[in-house]
Amino acid sequence: MRTSYLRSLLAFVFISFIALGAKAQGTYSSSLPTMQGYGLTSWTAFTFTATPATTGEAVLSFQWLGCYQSGFSGTGIAMELRTGASTYVPVHTETGVLVSCSFQTRTVTISASTLAAAMAYAGGNSVQGRVRITDACAAGVGCSFYNDPVLQNFTMNYTVVSANFTSPDATICPGGVVQFTDASLNVPSAYAWSFPGGTPDTSNLANPVVQYSAPGTYPVTLEVTTADGPSTITRPAFVTVYNLPNAFAGIDQTVCAGANAQLQASGGTSYQWIPTTGLSNATISNPVATISNSTAYTVIVTSAQGCEASDAVLLTVTPLPQIAIQSAGTALCGNDTLDVTVSGASLYTWSPNLFISSNTGASVQVWPPATFSWTVTGTDLNGCIGSNTLDVTVSPAPTTPLITWADMVLSSSAAEGYQWYMDGTPIPDATEQEHTPLENGTYTVVTTDANGCSASSAPYFFGSTGINGNDATQITLVPQPASDRLQVRGADAGTHYRLIDAQGRLVAEGSINGNTHDIAVQHLAVGMHTLLLTHKDHTTRLPVLIGR
Repeated sequence: MRTSYLRSLLAFVFISFIALGAKAQGTYSSSLPTMQGYGLTSWTAFTFTATPATTGEAVLSFQWLGCYQSGFSGTGIAMELRTGASTYVPVHTETGVLVSCSFQTRTVTISASTLAAAMAYAGGNSVQGRVRITDACAAGVGCSFYNDPVLQNFTMNYTVVSANFTSPDATICPGGVVQFTDASLNVPSAYAWSFPGGTPDTSNLANPVVQYSAPGTYPVTLEVTTADGPSTITRPAFVTVYNLPNAFAGIDQTVCAGANAQLQASGGTSYQWIPTTGLSNATISNPVATISNSTAYTVIVTSAQGCEASDAVLLTVTPLPQIAIQSAGTALCGNDTLDVTVSGASLYTWSPNLFISSNTGASVQVWPPATFSWTVTGTDLNGCIGSNTLDVTVSPAPTTPLITWADMVLSSSAAEGYQWYMDGTPIPDATEQEHTPLENGTYTVVTTDANGCSASSAPYFFGSTGINGNDATQITLVPQPASDRLQVRGADAGTHYRLIDAQGRLVAEGSINGNTHDIAVQHLAVGMHTLLLTHKDHTTRLPVLIGR
């Protein structure tokens, strides 16, 4: 018992000597006496005394022993540092160890923050904690080691560091600045900062401000001089400079007047558009723009880290195409066709696709049976669309005029206006309902009704104004009037004949096959007819009267 007490006393004196002799820029090393016995199976307190203040971390090293017997649960150890009245931070834990009564060597690193918190709770000059070893055997019962469990060679070591610094925020965007604050111990008298990648890259101020331009991570080194000498701390990757967002406002757009444009920005997590005029929501990536004039929008894109970049997009407003319709009026007579041409765009579509030659194209024809309308839609090269309407008024088709003959006068059925033609040529001043023919030929009349619509009669051949002189004197037609057969005498064989009635219709045709030739006429209507005899390039007209 006396020997054990003497050993503990010598150990305490040795620990105190090392602790009291430590310098701020020196080292600290302290070992605690061996702890053993069944009491270690419950939380057992320990204290490292005379711990000089430091800004660095520490290392705990120790050996522990627990006895294990088959059939029981494994051994283990738990070690914690005290950072508050009832607050402990675990620094090492093991469970389920199946090695019996054999010392296990361990080394544990205590972080600088945990070490500082433990020192702060104990007033700055000691570190307190507790330990517990799980043992499968009661002391002296069933185990080969009588004083188990055991904790021995329990030592804390650290290099005393005075240099220290802080920053309220060392994560910035390109071009941002970092405020550094000296947090060194022992009242430094001189400072030597190093800021790779920063501006300035060195400083001898206590609390410098540094700007960083390029994205990346950067170390910071501080060396201070105190009454105990120099102390240096380097923190790798202490400063983080985030990348700017890849702001994109979208491609420039051409917007048709009166239409909306969908903006589409990307590259960040939040957006702000400037100006806000015409936007459905200026704080989203894809607002809808409703504008009447060309506008340039700028979007400010913010990343998840709070960095900002901007981009711009131009919306150019272009007028709608003006569709012009060209036609020869918009009034038609029944059964007539109207030619229509449009201009002002590049592509055209007509609707409805009724009474029209095509539903596409710049030139179409329409023939509505009654008053009708079409809409033509024109699209220009920008995709803008304009339209116009074609309204066509249709008047009823006029009645086809009928030409009759009496007393050497041709008469038309009643109408509002008349124009007589012979052989397709208009007869000057022949604009009355009746016309007296002055020469043989094919006559037609074009009448006009009250709506201005015209109709043309069927051709009427008139050949009763005489015969062709010398040629006619050689040809005889008997009998006159003819009722059953008409005999042609004196015509050359091979002469082609045509018999035309009073309405100009062909009622008989054939060839003369001899000096005398009979033509059957019993089926013809009573009245004046004309016989045309064509031989070679000469035609003779002879009147024929059919009677009963």
